[in-house]
Amino acid sequence: MTFDERVTAIKPHGFTNRQSRFLVTVMLHSGVCMVRQYCAFSNTVRGQKTQNFFGSLVARKYATVSLDAHRKVRLFHVQHRGLYEAIGAPHLRSTLS
Repeated sequence: MTFDERVTAIKPHGFTNRQSRFLVTVMLHSGVCMVRQYCAFSNTVRGQKTQNFFGSLVARKYATVSLDAHRKVRLFHVQHRGLYEAIGAPHLRSTLS
C-alpha cells in the first residue's frame, strides 16, 4: 500500500487531506506526536483549527493524551485500531508506556 493510498484510506474517518497525511506519517513512525509537530508539518500556526483537530482526535478516541514529566508538553498517541487497519498496518498499533 502506498503512502497516498493510506492517506485516502483514512479520509472517510473525517480528516482533511493535510490531517490525513500527518496522521499516516505519525502512525508509520512512532504513533506519538505533539501539536508543534503538526504545525511544522502543515506550515500553520497554532490556533483554533489545530486545537479542534487534536481535541477531536481525543474526543473520538483516535488518540490518547499524556503529559511529560514536567506537565508542560502534551503527547498524543494515535492508537485507534480502525485507523491502523485502514492503512494496512494493524501490527504497528501499540500502547504508550
